[in-house]
Amino acid sequence: MKAVMLGNTRLGYSWFYLTYKQGLQLNDVEVYDIDYKSTSLGKIKNQLLALKPSLVFTHLTFHGNINPIGSVLQMYSEVSKQVGTKFIHTCNDARTEDRYMGDVSHAYYMGMVGTFDMQKNCEKAWGIPVHYVPYSSLVYCNIAKPVQDLAFKEAVFTGSVGAHKDRQDFLHRLGQRIPIKTFQTQTANDLRFRTPELSMSAKCILGLCTGYDIPGYIDVRPFQYLGSGATMIMRKFWRMDDLIPDSLYYPITSYGEDGVAEAVDHYHRILKEDTSEMQRAAFGYIQRFHSCKVRMAEVLNKIKRG
Repeated sequence: MKAVMLGNTRLGYSWFYLTYKQGLQLNDVEVYDIDYKSTSLGKIKNQLLALKPSLVFTHLTFHGNINPIGSVLQMYSEVSKQVGTKFIHTCNDARTEDRYMGDVSHAYYMGMVGTFDMQKNCEKAWGIPVHYVPYSSLVYCNIAKPVQDLAFKEAVFTGSVGAHKDRQDFLHRLGQRIPIKTFQTQTANDLRFRTPELSMSAKCILGLCTGYDIPGYIDVRPFQYLGSGATMIMRKFWRMDDLIPDSLYYPITSYGEDGVAEAVDHYHRILKEDTSEMQRAAFGYIQRFHSCKVRMAEVLNKIKRG
């Protein structure tokens, strides 16, 4: 079987691209890349007609500032009719609706989204089956060995500090009580490509995300870092225990002062304790139940069932 990843394939680090591509490959699917942002619609269409893929997983289609959405959907429809390709839209953002909420049944076979509200709303609007598919972890055969240059005693935060005010305020208040080392994404000190080494070298990683008020949403960080064996202080998502037991990390309940106090207590406890057993348990659990290989096998089964 052939599949095409159509999205941010030239981006330095796209979790959608990395996990979907590895998951497909580990399920014996031949995968090709087409970068949506840098390739004209005409070239995309020609490449798809030449490859004749069974599946195309799309990302960014509904960003109308890149291409006119109507033109893109028309192209998908034409390719689908000519070679039988099934187009699957993906969006794991913390949203209740996508950027486009019109009928796409002439172009798409199925949708994959990351919140319960989005699943319900989009299935009604798009006129196609829409499934809830949370993030997953990359597959690692073994836990990485610690490296000295990432052996931080400070609590490590990776991400964009200024993008979300509630998280920014929480980090500021927490930083007044414990040391925090920050690695800003998409900058020179971005450590996402060293996730396994960071997870096993740093004393602890802060899993501070957004989208806590949207049912079903779980950010990438729990899968990214627990899936590589990190010790995490993490704010829990709504019904997160349905997917990831809180025995695998140190939970906090809010970005309020109670959350600051919980994170401070966890940090000082982690400094004193041997967390290796928890790390091994987290790695094993996420790799067993939430790896991209497992998640993609579920996705492929959903596609077969229609």
